[in-house]
Amino acid sequence: MIRFKNVSLKLGNKQLLDQFNLNISKGDKVVFSAPSGSGKTSLLKLVLGFVEADGGKILFNKREVMPENMRFIRSQIGYLSQDIDFPNGRVSEVFQEIFSYTVNKNCHYSTVRLVEKLHEVQLNEEILRKNTSDISGGERQRLGWALILLLDRPVWLLDEPTSALDDKMKQFFIDYTVRSHKTVICVSHDTEWQVPPMKVISRFCP
Repeated sequence: MIRFKNVSLKLGNKQLLDQFNLNISKGDKVVFSAPSGSGKTSLLKLVLGFVEADGGKILFNKREVMPENMRFIRSQIGYLSQDIDFPNGRVSEVFQEIFSYTVNKNCHYSTVRLVEKLHEVQLNEEILRKNTSDISGGERQRLGWALILLLDRPVWLLDEPTSALDDKMKQFFIDYTVRSHKTVICVSHDTEWQVPPMKVISRFCP
């Protein structure tokens, strides 16, 4: 489903990826675990087309990651970034805005479904009346989870998805991810993510 073929990436004077190869099949779950600055997040950005590789190819469902294919590729991905940057505004209105984007227009959205997902991630619907600037880091991260659950896309790219959560909530989302049928690439320093069936990748250069 996702294939890295001899991918190289250099940022400044640092070689992050050097002839990196990885094949991720449908339903596979992979966790990238390595020191900060080793290229973990860059791998996610390469798949999303936010960063361009210096060499090699990245294939998504046999389509090469390149500008003309990005609308399709991004429509298949639920991306949870480390620093979730919701637009400023009331939470309910922000979610409505997100689902008005062209890439999300085929996704079914309703307030009823949103409230269901909020309860699923253990948030009260009263948060919908809050401004995004007034919510805590943990609430923001759980709203991010609620969003990717609503989008219900086949691939999840997760960048430190439990960094702002307590141990109980962290374990809840790990268990949820492991049980899901999604294809998952997760970047995390938390060793709790390194459980079956998660495949741990820690080296990106020979």
